[in-house]
Amino acid sequence: MLENKLNRFKVIAGALFFIAAFYSCEELVDEVPISELSPISFYETNEQLLAGLVGAYDGMQGTYRDKTFFWGEFRSDNHQPFPSGQAQQNNLEIVNNDITQGNPGSRWDRFYFMIDRANQVIVNAPNVPSLDESLLAEALAIRAKAYFDAVRVWGDVPLFTEPVQVLADATRPVTDANTIMNEVVIPDMLRAEELITPQSDDFRWSKSSIYCLQADVYMWLKDYAKAKEVLDAMVALGTHSLVTSPQAWDDMFYNNPPLAAFPEGLGKIQEGSELIFSIRYEIEEERDAPAGYPSRTRWNRSGVMSAFYAGIPSFVMSEAIENKWREKFPVVDSLWTEKYPNTDPVLTRTVLQDDGMGGVIEVEEPVYGDWRYYFTRQGRVEGFNSVEIGEARTAKWQQTNYNANDDDTDIVLYRYAGMLLLLAEAENQLGNDARALELVNQIRTARQLPTVDATDFGATQEERLNYILDERQLELFGEGKRWWDLLRNDKQYEVLNPILEARPEGVPLTEDRLVWPIHIDHLIENPLLNQNPGYIN
Repeated sequence: MLENKLNRFKVIAGALFFIAAFYSCEELVDEVPISELSPISFYETNEQLLAGLVGAYDGMQGTYRDKTFFWGEFRSDNHQPFPSGQAQQNNLEIVNNDITQGNPGSRWDRFYFMIDRANQVIVNAPNVPSLDESLLAEALAIRAKAYFDAVRVWGDVPLFTEPVQVLADATRPVTDANTIMNEVVIPDMLRAEELITPQSDDFRWSKSSIYCLQADVYMWLKDYAKAKEVLDAMVALGTHSLVTSPQAWDDMFYNNPPLAAFPEGLGKIQEGSELIFSIRYEIEEERDAPAGYPSRTRWNRSGVMSAFYAGIPSFVMSEAIENKWREKFPVVDSLWTEKYPNTDPVLTRTVLQDDGMGGVIEVEEPVYGDWRYYFTRQGRVEGFNSVEIGEARTAKWQQTNYNANDDDTDIVLYRYAGMLLLLAEAENQLGNDARALELVNQIRTARQLPTVDATDFGATQEERLNYILDERQLELFGEGKRWWDLLRNDKQYEVLNPILEARPEGVPLTEDRLVWPIHIDHLIENPLLNQNPGYIN
């Protein structure tokens, strides 16, 4: 079995022509006739190089379809287990921080498959005459993003910067995380910035999204001055802006197909001026990866619906987040008016009232609270009170359950509002609290919500940081950012351990369990690996 697994990895990672034969992101490139390609002649033109790059993007589809949320969302205080107790055990492990070395979220086969495809482009690009340097830049950005996430998820990991061509190359020990950051992630992202030409692109790396990646890395390293520099540069491009209405905000996420159970569904929208870079999923593409590829199931299908709105969901909105949302933006009219006497609600809803003559009439009444909360929660506006606190599914993308094989929901990696709030965080860390407050209020104004004054914002840097993190939590709820926000700011213990300690199945966080375990299959395949310390029995 071990030999078969390693041979399969060799075939996948080493056979260069497989990339051309099996790429799927059809919107990026006109198909090159496969019969005209061979391993020797493959990278002779920019068109053929692009075909290889499409393969790397295809690898991102398979990798981030569910792990975006396993890694960055469900370990945080945003969600809690579905109260029926019928959730999948693997998912319960994540939300309860009781992750085992057999959990699918700890697998990295798809991950290294994506990296190998990027390496194919990076290594062979210099051989292409009149090279389109943007193609090389995109591959470098994919690899930088991949290894940045690897370090955040597992810590030390095996490092591959060239394609795997022989079986012996596929088995190697881990490389220190700091070495990977300093010798691969940072050089790759800086070179990508130098080489890239497009200023923006919704579904491919561009100048704007590379700046976002750099900001993520610098904030992780607590280099706030550099983070501010690249975020200021991203804003200065002028390629993106905040949406300014509830409808436009909802459109960025909306993907409800018209079904018998939800006939009012409008299909996939997912458009808006805030969307900097997303992973695109197309229903017309083949659902699974070709035979022989690792973890084939639903390779080109998103994991959003199954994660947030499945028939028996594993995760629901936590009581902690719902209570925080209601405390900050009261949903009761008297409490809202007391707290925000000068701000009228944006939304209304239709209610039935007694007309005094034995009948009923429809009346429009204001909806108090943060409308983002309503658009995020099961039941939304009209059915908001139909689900109890602690039982509501996340309805930011879908409002009904449907076949996961039909889920083509794009996964947003970078959004303008999130980057402005990240800039606010950097400004606060640099002592620029007035600028940080301006940025927070820029978001509040776009959302037609009450602005924040300096007193509420906080008297100390730590108070202001907590305020900004709360703003990010509400704005970016469900988008795979909260766990990283907590970890980046060393807030994980104070926020999560009280929650985990109160759950019968919860396991409090410790330093050696902030990373994930290495999957048991990888330990069997590669005898040079050792399990991460927090997961050694």
